[in-house]
Amino acid sequence: MRYLNYLKLPVASTSYVVVFLLLILFFALFLFTVAAVRKFMEKRRYKSSFFREALSKGLTEREAEILWEYSVKEGRDPFLTLEFKVAFEKVVDYYLRTATDADEEVVKSMREKLGFDAIPFFVPLVSTKDIELFQPARIELPDGYFAEVTLFDKDERYMYWAFTDPFPKNRIKEGDEVTIIFIRKADAIYKFTVPIKEVYEERDRIIIKVPHTFSLQRYQRRNFARVEVDILCKVGILTDKSWKWYEGRLKDISGGGARVCLPYGDEKPPISILTEIKLEFFLEGKHFSLNANVVNEDLREKVLCFGVQFVDIKETEQQAILRFVKKEQKKLAELFVRNR
Repeated sequence: MRYLNYLKLPVASTSYVVVFLLLILFFALFLFTVAAVRKFMEKRRYKSSFFREALSKGLTEREAEILWEYSVKEGRDPFLTLEFKVAFEKVVDYYLRTATDADEEVVKSMREKLGFDAIPFFVPLVSTKDIELFQPARIELPDGYFAEVTLFDKDERYMYWAFTDPFPKNRIKEGDEVTIIFIRKADAIYKFTVPIKEVYEERDRIIIKVPHTFSLQRYQRRNFARVEVDILCKVGILTDKSWKWYEGRLKDISGGGARVCLPYGDEKPPISILTEIKLEFFLEGKHFSLNANVVNEDLREKVLCFGVQFVDIKETEQQAILRFVKKEQKKLAELFVRNR
């Protein structure tokens, strides 16, 4: 038994245990404090970096503070509001909806300074705030009736659409939900539904006041993106089993078709919808000779412009055009960013 007593482990006193636990607690508290201070300093440096960037773009300290505060509240990276329109619009919309002292003029000022007040044609709309004034559209009323309207005015919270044709005011009222559809040139068809906040008359026109929305439905009109160009081309038209050639200009092009304008003298070229033509042109030094069908026409004084759809285009030729379009779009985007 005495021998077994030597095998017993030593027992620490209560005071030693307490001291040991306090040391562990102190060490854990020290690590937590260091981590908290480090996080605070990183956030402070990040905020300072954001303010330097915002001020370098022409924003005031108040404007920078608004973007920082409401980006953080919405859980967004504040730096994104300085570079991307979508992030900016989401944050300022949250600011306008929640701030008791929200200032629309400050939002307009920030948008202009950051270059978000205009959108190039190749960039889709972010919200209804991006719709240009005097944009024509069709409005669908709750009873299924359609009418023509135009965007008469807008501010940071509402749009004001004016009916362009005589329209009975008693047919619509505050609270009705209406659907507005419009075509944005060189882009797509857009559609959105909003409630009417007010109906009033101004200069014999009925105007409805509706709120802005981010819920835009976009319908691509074409299968391929296109870019504007100004390239010499030749158009061949089959007449009496022989080809008659005209010189013109390519005005835009895509992987699926193009727009051509032909100047003419006293005699209009024999071209109309569904006319089969040959289209020849050079693109980045490569010669193209493509079959196409005319799908629309626009006759002006001494100039015939028409859209064509390529027929049986080779995969290699289509890919070459698509690469050209992509390259031109990239150039436009870079130019837009530089000029912002």
